Amino acid sequence: MKNPHNRQTLSQSGPDCIDDAAQSWFLLLAGGAATAADRARFAAWRDADLRHRVAYDEVCAMWESAAELREAFAASPVQAVADPAPNVSKASAHTGWHQALRGAAAAVIVAVAVVMAAEVSVRIQADHITAVGEQARVLLPDGSIAWLNTNTAIAVNYDTKHRTVSLLRGEAQFEVNDNPARPFRVMARAGRSTALGTVFTVRDRGPGVTVSVSDGIVEVVSPAGAAAGIEADHGARALLPAGRQLSYREGEAPGPIRLGDGTAAAWRDGSIAINNLSLESAFAELDRYHPGWILVQADTRDLEAVTANLSVEAIDEGIEALAMVHGLKVTRIADYLVIVH
Repeated sequence: MKNPHNRQTLSQSGPDCIDDAAQSWFLLLAGGAATAADRARFAAWRDADLRHRVAYDEVCAMWESAAELREAFAASPVQAVADPAPNVSKASAHTGWHQALRGAAAAVIVAVAVVMAAEVSVRIQADHITAVGEQARVLLPDGSIAWLNTNTAIAVNYDTKHRTVSLLRGEAQFEVNDNPARPFRVMARAGRSTALGTVFTVRDRGPGVTVSVSDGIVEVVSPAGAAAGIEADHGARALLPAGRQLSYREGEAPGPIRLGDGTAAAWRDGSIAINNLSLESAFAELDRYHPGWILVQADTRDLEAVTANLSVEAIDEGIEALAMVHGLKVTRIADYLVIVH
């Protein structure tokens, strides 16, 4: 990121330099480190040329439209400027808006810190954890294997009656050694998936969980059924065969059972499989593997659904490819934020 105190950047007057200077002033004023002399220099720069004022207004306008980022700051950086700028049509803010959002990188850093603080409890509970973009193979106490996808955490609790793995976050595939005397079960959002000698994948999708079976049969019990100790078919239980998947949410029966879409464990082979997703959902899937944020600042509602196989190791190239195919551009802000527009 550019140094906001770079006097050369702040004084040059070419179109690109004006955009750079505007975002540099924005970052300096927003960061709270501006001195009285800095503010005087800013006022002089802004008032020296109408283009300067327009460029700075574009920065502020884009900041106001990016509510997710603005909330990460304690106060709006626009308030740091005593002399308000005149109204400028947002329709004119097109050539330099992506430069303006570079100033939001500081907000992203703050937001990342907040997220990390919120996950302290997960880290305390977890026996095994992967970072964003990382994958791992975990040998469980009975010789079964858990493959952890990006940003995943599990807790392992084996006793004389059960082999229990709690999926605290993310997605994992399990290769289970057969032992009918000690059922192997995965708990996720209070639901339970029990297997006898099988390969299956469990993914926490936020409010719901998706279970996909590659081999064998898995019994899936929804949260309500698990809490009631259901062992028979009372609507909260489903038997899921190989090649099928289902989802469950709290308060609902699992299902319906559907044909697997082939994406459940593509990551085991180093691929991110996207099957008939909206473009925004496709970028959300890529965001799981990206060590920052992917922010879509474009109207994607009328664009075609996406089906693609992208490389986990080339996530940046995948972002560029999806954007290019749909006529969009990508702007990167440090290592924390990717803007698709």
